[in-house]
Amino acid sequence: MIKIFDSSGKVRPISSIKNSLKDSRKNPAQSKKNKRKKNNSDEVGRERLNLLNPMVVPILTLKSQNNSNNDFINKSIDVIVNNPHRLTEKWIASLNKWVDSVIKSMSLDPPDMAVDERHFIGPLVIMKISEANINDAYGTPSIIAVDDRGWKFYFKTSKAFSFKKGDTISLKAKISAHKEGITFLSRPSNIKLCDSDGAEVLGDSHKTESNKVNVISIFGDNQ
Repeated sequence: MIKIFDSSGKVRPISSIKNSLKDSRKNPAQSKKNKRKKNNSDEVGRERLNLLNPMVVPILTLKSQNNSNNDFINKSIDVIVNNPHRLTEKWIASLNKWVDSVIKSMSLDPPDMAVDERHFIGPLVIMKISEANINDAYGTPSIIAVDDRGWKFYFKTSKAFSFKKGDTISLKAKISAHKEGITFLSRPSNIKLCDSDGAEVLGDSHKTESNKVNVISIFGDNQ
């Protein structure tokens, strides 16, 4: 197993991990066939690591400390450290995109909205709608939406599935807390479809090409 921390407890850079892969190839007990296979895996692993944003390992490690049950983070760390040759192009692209998003959110200032006060919020674009957590006593689904800066807003509402990913909405809610890149809302009300200027949209008119362009401009073509 290749260690992700150095002797002083600091996260090792990807270049150091690649060197460990090179050193780990020396095993006299292996057959020539197994050596060739392992050497090839190590070479592929180094090539895959070269494609990662240098901040991937430090940010994964940082995030794992507060998200110990996050499957994406845990599996990514395990593969980078132990089997980097298994990193696919799609996985690498997801990691790089995720890190870019984290770095951007870390650089943003929270919205100018006082905690424990109600505010009108919008327009926001819905990026994710989730089923209620099985441990949630009230069984309420949740929404994560984002503003034009990329700042996220999280709130729970029984009306979540009245909307869909990509819808632009506005609402009134109490500010519970501002965290890194995200604001948590409570007691949401008057959740409405709106256009990019925050004006209420009635009927199916929100399914316009202009709204699709707005979503793409924020999330990219793959969303």
